Amino acid sequence: MDILALWEARKDISLEELRIALVEAGLTVSVAGLHRFFARRGMTRKKRLGMPSSKTAPTS
Repeated sequence: MDILALWEARKDISLEELRIALVEAGLTVSVAGLHRFFARRGMTRKKRLGMPSSKTAPTS
């Protein structure tokens, strides 16, 4: 299994989800190991959380 291909194919995958997919493919990895793998390549991706409702803007 190609780690980078899986990571690119699923833009919203978390490191834990990626780890599980790799375990299912027969590779034993840790989330920390995956983090180091991507950090050494200068690759980062953060999930964006939904923005909370504005308390000052009108809502109607």
